[in-house]
Amino acid sequence: MSQSPLLDTVNLPYDLRLLDKAELPQLCAELRAFLLKSVSATGGHFASNLGAVELAVALHYVYNTPEDHLVWDVGHQSYPHKILTGRKNRMDTMRQYGGLAGFPKRGESEYDDFGVGHSSTSIGAALGMAVADKLAGRANRSVAVIGDGAMTAGQAFEALNCAGDMQDVDLLVILNDNEMSISPNVGALPKYLARNVMRDMHGLLSTIKAQSEKVLDKLPGALEIAQKVEHKIKTLANEGNHIKQSLSLFENFGFAYTGPADGHNVVQLVETLNELRRKPGPKLLHVITKKGQGYKLAENDPVKYHAIGKAPAQNDRPSETPACAEGAAAA
Repeated sequence: MSQSPLLDTVNLPYDLRLLDKAELPQLCAELRAFLLKSVSATGGHFASNLGAVELAVALHYVYNTPEDHLVWDVGHQSYPHKILTGRKNRMDTMRQYGGLAGFPKRGESEYDDFGVGHSSTSIGAALGMAVADKLAGRANRSVAVIGDGAMTAGQAFEALNCAGDMQDVDLLVILNDNEMSISPNVGALPKYLARNVMRDMHGLLSTIKAQSEKVLDKLPGALEIAQKVEHKIKTLANEGNHIKQSLSLFENFGFAYTGPADGHNVVQLVETLNELRRKPGPKLLHVITKKGQGYKLAENDPVKYHAIGKAPAQNDRPSETPACAEGAAAA
Protein backbone atom coordinates (compact mmCIF):
# COMPACT_ATOMS: atom_id res chain seq x y z
CA MET A 1 0.00 0.00 0.00
CA SER A 2 1.26 3.48 -0.88
CA GLN A 3 2.47 5.65 1.96
CA SER A 4 1.05 8.71 0.18
CA PRO A 5 -2.32 7.67 -1.29
CA LEU A 6 -3.60 11.24 -1.65
CA LEU A 7 -0.38 12.81 -2.88
CA ASP A 8 -0.08 10.06 -5.49
CA THR A 9 -3.30 11.34 -7.07
CA VAL A 10 -2.13 14.95 -7.27
CA ASN A 11 -0.04 15.78 -10.32
CA LEU A 12 -1.40 19.27 -10.94
CA PRO A 13 -3.46 21.78 -8.91
CA TYR A 14 -6.57 20.65 -10.81
CA ASP A 15 -6.22 17.24 -9.13
CA LEU A 16 -5.78 18.92 -5.75
CA ARG A 17 -9.07 20.78 -6.17
CA LEU A 18 -10.90 17.49 -6.66
CA LEU A 19 -10.13 16.51 -3.07
CA ASP A 20 -12.54 17.15 -0.25
CA LYS A 21 -11.45 19.93 2.06
CA ALA A 22 -11.43 17.47 4.96
CA GLU A 23 -8.71 15.47 3.17
CA LEU A 24 -6.27 18.36 3.02
CA PRO A 25 -4.63 17.79 6.44
CA GLN A 26 -3.70 14.25 5.38
CA LEU A 27 -2.39 15.55 2.06
CA CYS A 28 -0.22 18.05 3.92
CA ALA A 29 1.18 15.29 6.11
CA GLU A 30 2.02 13.21 3.04
CA LEU A 31 3.56 16.20 1.29
CA ARG A 32 5.72 16.99 4.32
CA ALA A 33 6.92 13.36 4.45
CA PHE A 34 7.72 13.51 0.73
CA LEU A 35 9.75 16.68 1.30
CA LEU A 36 11.73 15.06 4.10
CA LYS A 37 12.65 12.18 1.80
CA SER A 38 13.34 14.16 -1.37
CA VAL A 39 15.40 16.98 0.15
CA SER A 40 17.40 14.44 2.16
CA ALA A 41 18.33 12.78 -1.11
CA THR A 42 19.29 15.91 -3.04
CA GLY A 43 20.09 18.56 -0.47
CA GLY A 44 18.51 21.99 -0.67
CA HIS A 45 16.42 24.45 1.25
CA PHE A 46 14.70 22.63 4.05
CA ALA A 47 13.22 24.43 7.09
CA SER A 48 11.44 27.13 5.10
CA ASN A 49 9.78 24.56 2.82
CA LEU A 50 8.53 22.49 5.73
CA GLY A 51 6.97 25.66 7.09
CA ALA A 52 5.13 26.49 3.86
CA VAL A 53 3.36 23.17 3.15
CA GLU A 54 -0.14 24.18 4.31
CA LEU A 55 0.16 27.60 2.67
CA ALA A 56 1.07 26.10 -0.71
CA VAL A 57 -1.75 23.55 -0.53
CA ALA A 58 -4.33 26.14 0.47
CA LEU A 59 -3.29 28.62 -2.23
CA HIS A 60 -3.46 26.10 -5.06
CA TYR A 61 -6.74 24.72 -3.67
CA VAL A 62 -8.44 28.13 -3.64
CA TYR A 63 -6.83 29.99 -6.54
CA ASN A 64 -7.20 28.98 -10.18
CA THR A 65 -3.52 28.67 -10.96
CA PRO A 66 -1.90 29.16 -13.44
CA GLU A 67 -4.54 31.67 -14.65
CA ASP A 68 -4.36 33.27 -11.21
CA HIS A 69 -0.83 34.44 -10.44
CA LEU A 70 1.15 33.15 -7.47
CA VAL A 71 4.51 34.82 -6.74
CA TRP A 72 6.82 33.39 -4.08
CA ASP A 73 9.28 35.85 -2.58
CA VAL A 74 12.90 34.61 -2.62
CA GLY A 75 11.71 31.10 -3.49
CA HIS A 76 13.24 29.27 -0.54
CA GLN A 77 9.77 27.97 0.31
CA SER A 78 8.67 26.96 -3.20
CA TYR A 79 9.38 23.19 -3.10
CA PRO A 80 5.81 22.27 -2.03
CA HIS A 81 4.58 24.50 -4.86
CA LYS A 82 6.80 22.62 -7.32
CA ILE A 83 5.57 19.24 -6.09
CA LEU A 84 1.94 20.29 -6.55
CA THR A 85 2.48 21.72 -10.04
CA GLY A 86 3.65 18.74 -12.08
CA ARG A 87 7.23 18.38 -10.87
CA LYS A 88 6.83 15.78 -8.12
CA ASN A 89 8.53 13.05 -10.14
CA ARG A 90 11.51 15.31 -10.91
CA MET A 91 12.29 16.37 -7.36
CA ASP A 92 15.22 13.93 -7.37
CA THR A 93 16.90 16.27 -9.91
CA MET A 94 16.67 19.33 -7.67
CA ARG A 95 19.63 21.72 -8.08
CA GLN A 96 21.44 19.35 -10.47
CA TYR A 97 22.61 20.07 -14.01
CA GLY A 98 19.60 19.77 -16.29
CA GLY A 99 17.30 19.29 -13.30
CA LEU A 100 14.89 21.45 -11.35
CA ALA A 101 15.98 24.87 -10.18
CA GLY A 102 16.07 25.58 -6.46
CA PHE A 103 13.80 28.57 -7.01
CA PRO A 104 10.74 29.34 -9.17
CA LYS A 105 11.82 29.62 -12.81
CA ARG A 106 9.51 30.80 -15.57
CA GLY A 107 11.06 28.54 -18.21
CA GLU A 108 10.48 25.51 -15.99
CA SER A 109 6.72 25.71 -15.52
CA GLU A 110 3.73 27.85 -16.44
CA TYR A 111 2.93 27.83 -12.72
CA ASP A 112 6.11 29.81 -11.98
CA ASP A 113 4.89 33.33 -12.71
CA PHE A 114 8.13 35.07 -11.78
CA GLY A 115 11.77 34.03 -11.64
CA VAL A 116 13.10 34.76 -8.17
CA GLY A 117 16.13 34.25 -5.96
CA HIS A 118 16.49 37.77 -4.62
CA SER A 119 14.26 38.90 -1.76
CA SER A 120 11.49 41.50 -1.60
CA THR A 121 10.43 41.35 -5.26
CA SER A 122 7.12 39.51 -4.95
CA ILE A 123 4.77 42.41 -4.17
CA GLY A 124 5.97 44.53 -7.07
CA ALA A 125 5.84 41.59 -9.48
CA ALA A 126 2.36 40.52 -8.41
CA LEU A 127 1.14 44.12 -8.55
CA GLY A 128 2.39 44.43 -12.13
CA MET A 129 0.52 41.26 -13.05
CA ALA A 130 -2.65 42.52 -11.37
CA VAL A 131 -2.48 45.84 -13.23
CA ALA A 132 -1.86 44.06 -16.55
CA ASP A 133 -4.89 41.82 -15.99
CA LYS A 134 -7.04 44.81 -15.15
CA LEU A 135 -5.99 46.68 -18.30
CA ALA A 136 -6.64 43.57 -20.39
CA GLY A 137 -10.08 43.07 -18.87
CA ARG A 138 -9.16 39.75 -17.27
CA ALA A 139 -10.59 38.68 -13.90
CA ASN A 140 -7.43 36.84 -12.78
CA ARG A 141 -6.17 37.28 -9.22
CA SER A 142 -2.61 37.96 -8.11
CA VAL A 143 -1.04 36.76 -4.86
CA ALA A 144 2.38 37.64 -3.42
CA VAL A 145 3.85 35.56 -0.58
CA ILE A 146 6.52 37.47 1.33
CA GLY A 147 8.38 36.68 4.55
CA ASP A 148 8.83 38.97 7.54
CA GLY A 149 12.54 39.26 6.71
CA ALA A 150 11.96 40.22 3.07
CA MET A 151 9.30 42.74 4.12
CA THR A 152 12.00 45.01 5.57
CA ALA A 153 13.43 45.94 2.16
CA GLY A 154 12.68 49.21 0.42
CA GLN A 155 11.54 47.46 -2.76
CA ALA A 156 8.70 45.81 -0.83
CA PHE A 157 7.56 49.14 0.59
CA GLU A 158 7.70 50.86 -2.79
CA ALA A 159 5.30 48.21 -4.05
CA LEU A 160 3.03 48.57 -1.00
CA ASN A 161 3.04 52.32 -1.56
CA CYS A 162 1.87 51.89 -5.15
CA ALA A 163 -0.63 49.09 -4.50
CA GLY A 164 -2.36 50.80 -1.58
CA ASP A 165 -3.39 53.63 -3.88
CA MET A 166 -4.96 51.25 -6.42
CA GLN A 167 -8.22 50.22 -4.81
CA ASP A 168 -9.53 48.78 -8.09
CA VAL A 169 -6.65 46.31 -8.46
CA ASP A 170 -7.09 42.75 -7.15
CA LEU A 171 -3.96 41.95 -5.12
CA LEU A 172 -3.45 39.77 -2.06
CA VAL A 173 -0.20 40.02 -0.11
CA ILE A 174 0.45 37.17 2.32
CA LEU A 175 2.92 38.03 5.07
CA ASN A 176 4.41 34.66 6.03
CA ASP A 177 5.59 35.50 9.54
CA ASN A 178 7.97 32.87 10.83
CA GLU A 179 10.12 35.30 12.87
CA MET A 180 13.27 34.22 11.09
CA SER A 181 15.41 35.41 8.20
CA ILE A 182 18.85 34.11 7.29
CA SER A 183 20.41 37.12 9.05
CA PRO A 184 18.95 39.30 11.82
CA ASN A 185 16.70 42.08 10.54
CA VAL A 186 18.21 45.55 10.74
CA GLY A 187 17.02 49.08 10.07
CA ALA A 188 14.21 51.38 11.10
CA LEU A 189 11.28 49.05 10.42
CA PRO A 190 12.15 46.43 13.07
CA LYS A 191 12.73 49.29 15.51
CA TYR A 192 9.34 50.74 14.61
CA LEU A 193 7.67 47.40 15.17
CA ALA A 194 9.53 47.04 18.47
CA ARG A 195 8.31 50.31 19.98
CA ASN A 196 5.55 50.67 22.55
CA VAL A 197 5.40 47.24 24.16
CA MET A 198 1.74 46.26 24.39
CA ARG A 199 0.30 46.79 27.87
CA ASP A 200 -3.10 45.21 27.38
CA MET A 201 -3.07 41.83 25.58
CA HIS A 202 -6.84 41.44 25.78
CA GLY A 203 -7.26 44.84 24.16
CA LEU A 204 -4.89 43.79 21.39
CA LEU A 205 -6.86 40.62 20.67
CA SER A 206 -10.06 42.67 20.54
CA THR A 207 -8.46 45.05 18.05
CA ILE A 208 -7.32 42.18 15.83
CA LYS A 209 -10.74 40.55 16.01
CA ALA A 210 -12.48 43.81 15.07
CA GLN A 211 -10.18 44.41 12.11
CA SER A 212 -10.50 40.83 10.84
CA GLU A 213 -14.15 40.11 11.67
CA LYS A 214 -15.36 40.46 8.08
CA VAL A 215 -13.33 37.39 7.21
CA LEU A 216 -12.42 35.38 10.28
CA ASP A 217 -15.73 35.78 12.14
CA LYS A 218 -17.54 34.09 9.25
CA LEU A 219 -15.53 30.95 9.75
CA PRO A 220 -16.27 28.09 12.11
CA GLY A 221 -13.73 27.97 14.90
CA ALA A 222 -12.65 31.62 14.61
CA LEU A 223 -12.61 31.94 18.41
CA GLU A 224 -10.34 28.90 18.62
CA ILE A 225 -7.94 30.57 16.16
CA ALA A 226 -7.76 33.67 18.36
CA GLN A 227 -7.12 31.57 21.43
CA LYS A 228 -4.50 29.50 19.65
CA VAL A 229 -2.51 32.53 18.53
CA GLU A 230 -2.81 34.37 21.85
CA HIS A 231 0.34 32.74 23.21
CA LYS A 232 2.07 33.40 19.89
CA ILE A 233 1.10 37.08 20.02
CA LYS A 234 2.46 37.38 23.55
CA THR A 235 5.71 35.91 22.33
CA LEU A 236 5.81 38.36 19.46
CA ALA A 237 5.16 41.18 21.88
CA ASN A 238 8.05 40.14 24.07
CA GLU A 239 10.32 39.87 21.03
CA GLY A 240 9.25 43.24 19.64
CA ASN A 241 7.40 42.07 16.52
CA HIS A 242 4.10 43.70 17.41
CA ILE A 243 0.90 42.86 15.60
CA LYS A 244 -0.81 46.08 16.66
CA GLN A 245 1.80 48.23 14.95
CA SER A 246 1.73 45.94 11.90
CA LEU A 247 -2.03 46.27 11.58
CA SER A 248 -1.86 50.05 11.74
CA LEU A 249 1.06 50.17 9.34
CA PHE A 250 -0.53 48.10 6.57
CA GLU A 251 -3.95 49.69 6.88
CA ASN A 252 -2.30 53.11 6.59
CA PHE A 253 -0.82 51.87 3.33
CA GLY A 254 -4.37 51.23 2.10
CA PHE A 255 -4.49 47.47 2.58
CA ALA A 256 -7.38 45.62 4.21
CA TYR A 257 -5.63 43.64 6.97
CA THR A 258 -6.71 40.15 8.06
CA GLY A 259 -4.99 38.09 10.72
CA PRO A 260 -3.15 36.72 12.41
CA ALA A 261 -4.10 33.30 11.04
CA ASP A 262 -2.62 29.91 11.90
CA GLY A 263 -0.44 29.07 8.90
CA HIS A 264 -0.48 25.35 9.72
CA ASN A 265 -4.27 24.93 9.86
CA VAL A 266 -4.90 24.19 6.19
CA VAL A 267 -8.71 24.02 6.47
CA GLN A 268 -8.92 27.43 8.14
CA LEU A 269 -6.47 28.84 5.59
CA VAL A 270 -8.72 27.62 2.77
CA GLU A 271 -11.77 29.24 4.35
CA THR A 272 -9.91 32.51 4.89
CA LEU A 273 -8.49 32.60 1.38
CA ASN A 274 -11.93 31.87 -0.10
CA GLU A 275 -13.30 34.92 1.70
CA LEU A 276 -10.38 37.10 0.64
CA ARG A 277 -10.60 35.96 -2.97
CA ARG A 278 -14.06 37.49 -3.10
CA LYS A 279 -12.96 40.83 -1.67
CA PRO A 280 -11.83 43.56 -4.11
CA GLY A 281 -8.82 45.81 -3.77
CA PRO A 282 -5.44 45.36 -2.07
CA LYS A 283 -5.51 42.97 0.90
CA LEU A 284 -2.91 41.64 3.33
CA LEU A 285 -3.23 38.31 5.15
CA HIS A 286 -0.88 37.85 8.10
CA VAL A 287 -0.13 34.16 8.74
CA ILE A 288 1.97 32.72 11.56
CA THR A 289 4.12 29.75 10.55
CA LYS A 290 7.05 27.85 11.99
CA LYS A 291 10.18 27.04 10.04
CA GLY A 292 10.91 23.33 10.10
CA GLN A 293 7.30 22.45 11.00
CA GLY A 294 6.97 18.70 11.54
CA TYR A 295 10.71 17.99 11.93
CA LYS A 296 11.85 18.73 15.47
CA LEU A 297 15.53 19.26 14.73
CA ALA A 298 14.67 21.90 12.13
CA GLU A 299 12.02 23.47 14.38
CA ASN A 300 14.57 23.85 17.17
CA ASP A 301 17.37 25.17 14.93
CA PRO A 302 15.92 26.71 11.75
CA VAL A 303 19.16 28.53 10.96
CA LYS A 304 21.18 25.32 10.89
CA TYR A 305 18.48 23.59 8.84
CA HIS A 306 17.79 26.49 6.52
CA ALA A 307 19.56 24.45 3.84
CA ILE A 308 20.94 20.95 4.19
CA GLY A 309 23.45 18.77 2.43
CA LYS A 310 22.71 15.49 0.73
CA ALA A 311 22.23 12.71 3.29
CA PRO A 312 24.12 9.42 3.03
CA ALA A 313 22.20 6.77 1.11
CA GLN A 314 21.68 4.57 4.15
CA ASN A 315 20.36 7.45 6.21
CA ASP A 316 16.82 8.61 5.43
CA ARG A 317 16.95 11.66 7.66
CA PRO A 318 18.41 15.02 6.61
CA SER A 319 22.11 15.66 6.91
CA GLU A 320 23.01 17.89 9.83
CA THR A 321 25.64 19.68 7.75
CA PRO A 322 24.02 22.74 6.16
CA ALA A 323 24.62 23.17 2.46
CA CYS A 324 25.76 26.50 1.11
CA ALA A 325 22.63 28.64 0.84
CA GLU A 326 21.67 29.75 -2.65
CA GLY A 327 21.98 33.45 -1.99
CA ALA A 328 21.81 35.28 1.31
CA ALA A 329 18.36 36.73 0.81
CA ALA A 330 15.89 36.91 3.66
CA ALA A 331 13.37 34.09 3.70
